[in-house]
Amino acid sequence: MIILALPAFITRKGLESLFRELCTQKKILSTGTIEELNKWIKTQEPSLVYAHSSFIPNLHISFHRKDSCKVIRIIDLKPEELSDEAFQTDILYLNDEEQNIIKNIKRNIALTEKVKDGDTEESGLSEREKDIVREIALGKTNKEIADDLFISAHTVITHRKNITKKLGIKTVSGLTIYAILNKLIQMEET
Repeated sequence: MIILALPAFITRKGLESLFRELCTQKKILSTGTIEELNKWIKTQEPSLVYAHSSFIPNLHISFHRKDSCKVIRIIDLKPEELSDEAFQTDILYLNDEEQNIIKNIKRNIALTEKVKDGDTEESGLSEREKDIVREIALGKTNKEIADDLFISAHTVITHRKNITKKLGIKTVSGLTIYAILNKLIQMEET
């Protein structure tokens, strides 16, 4: 379940429409009040919450629920000094470019699904290694992976070596099949 919490009605309804278009399998709730947001967090067990920055100081997520509920801060204006390459998954800027907003939403949905599915997986891969496998399966180069995950290309290469040792899979096609079978990516993403 995803909860959207913004005080501005038209912005909230626009984001809600975008979420319904991008993730048809998830239940989406939206609210304009912090009181209703806190009630839903307590009773609905969302996996993802997009909350306006004005709501964050009064947001109540219990300690035991912090690991299962990812909170994304919605900010009205992207600072001018922030470069376009500085993609963040924990902040959504309302005045950002369309592709960045969609990328943020898709990435966070994928990350919450991966955490949920990863609980039962016994692959021995770290969360970062799973991120690398996912990116490889999506056909990205070492440089693209490094840019997306904010790490160096050398670090990506090191992770790839460790993944090969742990899984015994040496090819991109093999890692793609592994990613699909272990629900790190959806078949439609390849």
